Amino acid sequence: MLKRFVWKENDIYSIRLKKDQHIPVQLLAKPYAVFFDLTSRTEDFEGERADLNDVPPLGICMVLKDFFKTCAEVKLNGKFMPRANVPLPERFISPDPQQWLRRSAFEDRELVYNLVRIDPALGDQGIMGNEIVRRDVPRNDRSCWENREMVGYNTGYELIRRLILSLESGRWIDPAKEKARTGEDPYPLRTLEEMWEAGVPKYR
Repeated sequence: MLKRFVWKENDIYSIRLKKDQHIPVQLLAKPYAVFFDLTSRTEDFEGERADLNDVPPLGICMVLKDFFKTCAEVKLNGKFMPRANVPLPERFISPDPQQWLRRSAFEDRELVYNLVRIDPALGDQGIMGNEIVRRDVPRNDRSCWENREMVGYNTGYELIRRLILSLESGRWIDPAKEKARTGEDPYPLRTLEEMWEAGVPKYR
């Protein structure tokens, strides 16, 4: 855990996923961050130097600042050159605003999700305020679902789980989005106990 954290674009930190597994993350324009398909057994990536322009990005998402306060271990700016010109996502999957107001009246399979635009310069305007560019995205439109993030901030154990699953599968995974699309979460490490047993730290 960092004693002090200030969000500064292009700073690079080490995130501890398990006891001997760390991954680099580069801060982008707040609240976006890009994670990389690169791991180390040590928090400071001992003996390693890299240009992140040559390392495949694992995924980009909105991240709550408190995640870095809790899960970031050390700054890696001296060891890694930040990736340049990372495009920020602008299209997201979002619950329908009218249903959101009456969500208790609907079963999960009845919920409608829209494709919305979030201007990086303005930031997330909330479910009620984001511009809708396509209504009622069908659940069988895998291309749209798989290539878009859900609205909202990623944080805590849910993001740690995403990172572990994504590294193990070699693709960017979001169990919450899969559950919204299919009604099921098909991935392991569903509980804190399972995550702790797999070596994930007990973050406070």
